[in-house]
Amino acid sequence: MNVRQAGKIIIVAVGKLHDEWWTAQQDYLARLRRYTDVTLVEVKDAVGRGASDAVAVQREGEALLSAAQDARRRIALSVTGKQMDSPGLAVFLRQQIEVYGSLAFLIGGPLGLSPAVIAACQNTLSLSSFTFPHEMARVILLEQLYRAATIISGEKYHK
Repeated sequence: MNVRQAGKIIIVAVGKLHDEWWTAQQDYLARLRRYTDVTLVEVKDAVGRGASDAVAVQREGEALLSAAQDARRRIALSVTGKQMDSPGLAVFLRQQIEVYGSLAFLIGGPLGLSPAVIAACQNTLSLSSFTFPHEMARVILLEQLYRAATIISGEKYHK
């Protein structure tokens, strides 16, 4: 399957990356773009802007869902989501793209995702039972999507 012809991936994340994460993000985005149409959308971090944490996560959630509205399938990243290995993610990704065409992966900020975002997503995945900084979660997701694309394409990146 040629993932590029079949689908589009949108990664919607809260906040901007600090310099130490930016280079890895750009590297994996460039690698992944060889296989599929992928877009990264950053929405504004609402934490510490005079609102309570509950209001901040609600505002971030609204921005995440708005940015992902054109995707036919929304996938939340949460510690409570389903875990899978890299070959399993490749199978999942292939199936989702074949059926739905456009996918959006939603990554919350330091406070995570609002219940409204989780409810609006058709799938919830976990990168690990560990808790990662949201910046690291973004880079890990990009690497795993790149790895899945190479598995789908029959290339040797995954060992």
